[in-house]
Amino acid sequence: MNKCISLIIASTAFTALAQVESLQHAWTATLKITDDDGKPVTNAKATVYYMLTNSIVGLTDTNGVFVASHRDQSVDLAFQIEKSGYYMTRVDYHLGFYYKPDKWNPIEPIVLRKIGTPIPMYAKKQEMRFPKLDEPVGFDLMAGDWVTPYGKGFHTDMLFKAHRKIISDREFTADLTVTFPNTGDGVVIAPQEPVVGSEFKTPRTVTRNGYKPELDLHYSNSERPKSVFGYFIRVRTVLDDGGNIKSALYGKIRGDLRFYAGTIAPTAGMGFDYYLNPKPNDRNVEFDPKQNLLKGLKPIEQVTEP
Repeated sequence: MNKCISLIIASTAFTALAQVESLQHAWTATLKITDDDGKPVTNAKATVYYMLTNSIVGLTDTNGVFVASHRDQSVDLAFQIEKSGYYMTRVDYHLGFYYKPDKWNPIEPIVLRKIGTPIPMYAKKQEMRFPKLDEPVGFDLMAGDWVTPYGKGFHTDMLFKAHRKIISDREFTADLTVTFPNTGDGVVIAPQEPVVGSEFKTPRTVTRNGYKPELDLHYSNSERPKSVFGYFIRVRTVLDDGGNIKSALYGKIRGDLRFYAGTIAPTAGMGFDYYLNPKPNDRNVEFDPKQNLLKGLKPIEQVTEP
C-alpha cells in the first residue's frame, strides 16, 4: 500500500478515535434508597445500567447508599433496586447529549415500597366489543364478561353505554357512559402514582368516600378525555335502614378506560384493566398476582402487576 495512503488512513482513524474519546465523559450516580417511611434500606441490590445493556451491580450500604461510576458515551442511565420483602423499583435517568457536570453526577433518591398484605382478587385485562350500542349493558367483574344474554355473567356490577357517530373512517364522535345499579356504588379518580418506578403503582387501600354514580367520557378523532392514573370502584353496595353502607366490594381500574369507536367496524369496543377485592368492606387493593380468582384466562388477559 502506498505509504501516503497509509498515513491518510491512520490519520483518519486517529481523528475518529479522538472524536469518540471526546464524546466520552465520566459520570457518577449516587443512589439513596429508602422505604415507604423514609428509612434507609441496607443490602438492597442496586443495578445501574449504562450504554443500554452494560451494568454495574452492588449492594446499598448502612445508609442505603450505592455509588456507581464509569466513563463512556451514555446518554441515558437506568437504576433498578431490588430486595426481598420489597417491590422492585426501576427509574430512568437522562444524562443528555452534552456533558454537564451537575447532570452527569446525579444524586438520586429512590423509594422501595414494602410488600404489605397482597390478597387474592378478581383481576383481568379486559378487551371486548359492545353487543349493542346506545343502551346500557351490564358487566360482571367476577365473571369477567358481559351479563347474560351477551356473556356468561349473572351479576351486574357496572353498566357501559356506548354511542358513536361515524362521519368517515377519519372523523367521528363517540361517548362512553359508565353507571352502576346500586345506590352507593360508584367510581372515583385514583390519586397519582405514589412512588415513581415501583412495580406496585397504586395506593394499598382505596378511598372511603367520593364515589360518583356516573362517569361520562367523550371522544372524537381530534380529542380524548383527559388521561388519569386510574380509578377506584365500589360495587354490590348494600345500605342499612339509615342509608349507611352495610356492605360493599371495592376495587381499582389501572389506567384509562380504553374506548374504540370502530370507524370501519360494525360496532364499538372498549378495554380496561381491573381488580376486585371479594371481601365485603375490605378496601385493600394490594393484589397477589399468584392468586387470581379469575381462572382460565388467556395470556393476554393475565394481570401480573400487583
